[in-house]
Amino acid sequence: MQEFIDHISTQLHLSPSMKERLLSLTTVQKFKKGDTLGPEYSIQGRVFLIKSGAARIYYLKEGKDITTWFAFEKDLLISIRSKFSRQEYPEIIEFLEDTEVITIQWRERRDPAKESNIFIYSMANRILLAYSRFLEERLIVLQNKTAKERYEWVVTRYPHLLQRARLGQIASYLGITKETLYRIRSGKYSG
Repeated sequence: MQEFIDHISTQLHLSPSMKERLLSLTTVQKFKKGDTLGPEYSIQGRVFLIKSGAARIYYLKEGKDITTWFAFEKDLLISIRSKFSRQEYPEIIEFLEDTEVITIQWRERRDPAKESNIFIYSMANRILLAYSRFLEERLIVLQNKTAKERYEWVVTRYPHLLQRARLGQIASYLGITKETLYRIRSGKYSG
């Protein structure tokens, strides 16, 4: 587990004492392909670091699932919407293959002046900053790129995505139809 703490430490610029504290908040969990964590399993206050495997976050809207995030080895997986808002469409984590995750459990604290709480708030801010960078990149791609350019972006960002996720999930993530994705992949897209 230490190598993954070192990895997240590099991403979040943690001091040695912060790495040690983070290690004390972590556990390892294993999930099977197809397992889901939904509203009944409070994903609030948890951050997952994918050690091996793959997952996605999605929500259901009028019976259709809408993919909002993919995560693979060494990626963070968090549910911001469920943590900070009362959402109309609760998020669900689905494991796309057998997956081992390091779970970081943020405990609810009452006194923000305590040293342990300062650490937790600092970590949460660092994770939110990393997440906001990713969201900004994705937003720019979705708003400014053609469907073909979005597809090229996602397969560059996630080189093994096509082998690990269904095409419908990828199309949903890109905000395009499966038919458009099929045309792009076959070279018949003219948009």
